[in-house]
Amino acid sequence: MTAVPTQPDRETVMGDLIDALRLFTVESDVFVDVFARAHGLGRSDLNAIMWIAHGTSSGDPITIGELAHRLRLSPAAATALVDRLEGVGHVSRTRDPHDRRRVTVAMTETALSVATAFFVPLGERMRDAAAEFSADELARTAEIVRRLTGAVTAASRAPAGAVDQRRAPAAAD
Repeated sequence: MTAVPTQPDRETVMGDLIDALRLFTVESDVFVDVFARAHGLGRSDLNAIMWIAHGTSSGDPITIGELAHRLRLSPAAATALVDRLEGVGHVSRTRDPHDRRRVTVAMTETALSVATAFFVPLGERMRDAAAEFSADELARTAEIVRRLTGAVTAASRAPAGAVDQRRAPAAAD
């Protein structure tokens, strides 16, 4: 009698996915830290650059206030960070032509070209790694990753020490 292969249960697969994403996060951090060290940048600098570059490439530039919110920094700390990045030529400030009170931050062409030269080869490797998957599988995976990212974002915004009631142990009577 031939054994019928069994499908792993949902919890096992979910645990495997979380472990894979955890490892991906650590390896990504190591990769990004190589870039950071090569360019004299700290972690907050890199996170700021990521949000600023996203705004630059999407055509929706970010303000220092928005950056402060996304990085969970005080407005003064975000301003100091942007001052530092502007001082070394990575970003520039621009007044919004439609609202002169609004100042946005964008990547400089030089910084964009340096980042592109470093990160484009990684994107190519990632495309190669996922080449066998269909567009539908990739779209579904992207949606799962977006939802999991939302969970991480929500957890990072929860007050320190807060307990999620869905995971809290039942109170003893």
